[in-house]
Amino acid sequence: MPPTVSICCVTYNHVSTIAQALDSFLAQREDMEIEVLVHDDASTDGTQEILRSYAALYPDVVKPLYETENQYRKGTAMDATYNFPRAAGEYIALCEGDDYWSDPHKLQKQIEAIRAHPDCTFCFTNGTVRDESGLTPDHAFIPYYPGEAAYYTPQTREYDLCEITRLSFLPTASFLFPRAALERVPRELLLSPCPSGDLRLKLCLTAVGKAVYLHAFTCVYRLNAPSSTMARWGAEAPGKTRLRCEPVIAMLRGVDQLSGSRCHCALSPLMDAQRRVLLEAAPTRKLLADPDVKRLYRALTPLGRIKCQLKMLLPTPVFRAVRNMLKRG
Repeated sequence: MPPTVSICCVTYNHVSTIAQALDSFLAQREDMEIEVLVHDDASTDGTQEILRSYAALYPDVVKPLYETENQYRKGTAMDATYNFPRAAGEYIALCEGDDYWSDPHKLQKQIEAIRAHPDCTFCFTNGTVRDESGLTPDHAFIPYYPGEAAYYTPQTREYDLCEITRLSFLPTASFLFPRAALERVPRELLLSPCPSGDLRLKLCLTAVGKAVYLHAFTCVYRLNAPSSTMARWGAEAPGKTRLRCEPVIAMLRGVDQLSGSRCHCALSPLMDAQRRVLLEAAPTRKLLADPDVKRLYRALTPLGRIKCQLKMLLPTPVFRAVRNMLKRG
C-alpha cells in the first residue's frame, strides 16, 4: 500500500538535532502510512550513524540516502534531485534535519486543509522560531519581518502568487503539497542551481495554483543553528555572492514565465533585492550593463555610486583596507 505522505528531509552535520526531527515525524498520530526519505549530504559528525540506527528500527519507513561528497556545494537542488523522484506518497511534506515538528496532528490537519481548498497546490502553517544562541525568546515565524505584518492574517486563508511574494520567509518545515503538483512545474526549473530552494518551491507551487495558509503552529525552526544555510552564507567573497544571487534572479524569471507574467510586478522587487546585493557586494562592468541594474545604480546616493565604482576597480583586500582607513579617518 503506497504511503499517504512522503516526508522529505535533507540533512548535513545535524548530529545534535536529526533524532528529534525523525522522532517528530514518527510521532504523527493519525492512522496513515508515511515514508521518511532522508538525504544525507556527506555528513562527517555522526549524523549518518544515527540515520542507520533509525533505518534499522524502521526499515519500511525511514529510507536514507548517503552521499560521500557534498552536493550542496555543487549547486545541486537537493530534494528535487534526491528525494522527490523516489517519493510515492499522495502528498509530500518537508522538514530539514535541524528543524522538527511540534504538532503530532500536523499532517492530518494540512491534508484536510488542502482538500478543503481544491484550487490550492501548496499548504503552509506558522511555526516557532527558537534562537539556538539563547539571545531572543521563542516567537512566531510569520511574519518574519515586522513590515510584513500587513500582509499576514492569523486565520486560515488562500494566497495567490502575488500575495505570497510579500511574505519573505515561510517555515520550510511546514510545507505540504500534492505530489501531482510537481508535475505541473518544469523539471529544469526545479533542478537548476538555486541556493534559495524553499523560496523556489513555494513560488513554483503557488504559480501553478494557489497556496492555503493553515493557521496553526506545527513546527520549530532553529535560528542560528551552526549548519543552517543562513549561517553558512555569512560574510562571503564577491564570487560566491554572484553564485548565490544570479541563480535566484534566473529562478524568479522562470517563475514569472511559469505564471504567464501575471504577477510580474510582484516578482520584480524580489529580483531587484538580489540585484542590490550584487551592486553592494560584487559589482562588475558586466553587471552594470544590465538595464535593470543600471536603474538601481542610478538610484544610489553619490557616495553609494562611488563605493560601487571603487569595488569594481580595486581588489577586495585593497578596497577593505581603504574603507577601514576612511572609517578611522
